[in-house]
Amino acid sequence: MLKHILKQLWNRRRANLWIGVELLLVFCLLWYIVDYFFVLEYNKSLPSNRDLNNTWQVNVALFPPEHPEYQPGESDSTALENNYYRLLDRIRDYKDVEEVAVLTTWSTPGGGSYSGNWLRSRRDTTREGSGQVLTFDPQTDFLKVFRYTTRDGKPVSVADFDWSDPKAIVLGGLSAETFFPDSNAVGEILESPRQPDSYNYIVKGVIGDTKRFDYERPQLTFYRAERINADNIKDRMEIAVRARESVPDARFLQDFKNAMSRELRIGNFYLKGVKSYNRINKDTEFSFGMTSSVRIRTAMTLFFLINIMLCVMGTFWYRIRVRREEIGLRMAMGSTRADIRKMLLWEGICLLTVMMIPAVLVEMQFVYLGLIDTLGGGNSSSVTYLPDRTVLRFILTNCLTWVVLAVAIVAAIWLPADKAAKMAPAEALHYE
Repeated sequence: MLKHILKQLWNRRRANLWIGVELLLVFCLLWYIVDYFFVLEYNKSLPSNRDLNNTWQVNVALFPPEHPEYQPGESDSTALENNYYRLLDRIRDYKDVEEVAVLTTWSTPGGGSYSGNWLRSRRDTTREGSGQVLTFDPQTDFLKVFRYTTRDGKPVSVADFDWSDPKAIVLGGLSAETFFPDSNAVGEILESPRQPDSYNYIVKGVIGDTKRFDYERPQLTFYRAERINADNIKDRMEIAVRARESVPDARFLQDFKNAMSRELRIGNFYLKGVKSYNRINKDTEFSFGMTSSVRIRTAMTLFFLINIMLCVMGTFWYRIRVRREEIGLRMAMGSTRADIRKMLLWEGICLLTVMMIPAVLVEMQFVYLGLIDTLGGGNSSSVTYLPDRTVLRFILTNCLTWVVLAVAIVAAIWLPADKAAKMAPAEALHYE
């Protein structure tokens, strides 16, 4: 049957030319989009070893001196620190709060701010790299709030590591592999390539890999301590809380704001707002253009699929009208309605498969010229991910593109094929 269908396509090569050209173009364009979503979904599937669900950013601020409720006696360093600790205690004592942490504003999970550092291993100075620095007050539990884990899924806590040393640093798993691939990282020293004597840190532990954003790959990450003081309270520290899972987000937000608006009015402090870290993550993706990029590609995919379905449906509807004699003759010779339907469907699939060959040759030029994106590929390291295996990725994305278009073609051909299959043989032969 397959040989017969291929011969049929060849005999009608002129009639198939235009739909073949359209399939070629749509296949190439759709492959480009499928490749993008393939890498995007692959990156999202990589574990981040943290959890943003049920976490909230609590924004507190200070009244300015010109505010009518400003208290000059509460503005000195000692008062600021004492009031901040009282504020943390009240948040911690709230009935639906599970854990509290204080972190720097550039360490916001899913946020747009970023603080990086370029470090190298003192043991092997050829091993160096740049990564994100996340800093927090070790008197609170940043790791518990966001449920950080080791690579094997074991929960970790700030208390698991020794933060008494001002040079203490904890590494993400990828950082440990990059700097110390052949040894246990604990106790090793990382230093700045430019000022190794002044800027160096002692590794106190290793936790799981993290990703800055869900659509990126794991990155080099360093965790360091920054304790609360009167200077950083004012401009670079934020409060994060984990709510109890049993409390719905909408209820927690409303109840917390109602209760704590009054409770957190301490000294010159007041509650400015509460926002979920999931919302922060989505807002950052939008501001970085990721949301619009996904929407545009999704719309283009739907456009191409609808376009090809309409084209194929119209073409096959016309073919059935001009091939009534052939269809009637086949049915008169013993072909069943299922055989007619199957023949027409296989014609569409074979035409797609034939046009896939030149489409792949065109796509290879895109790959050769480096025109395909490897989303999030700039963050990492020595680890080779599936999208980095160009040949395997090329084969997988072309197979996915073929499946998507095959489904669209089958859906488009089904109606005219079904109509042809229901045609009476005598009617078809009479038409000729």
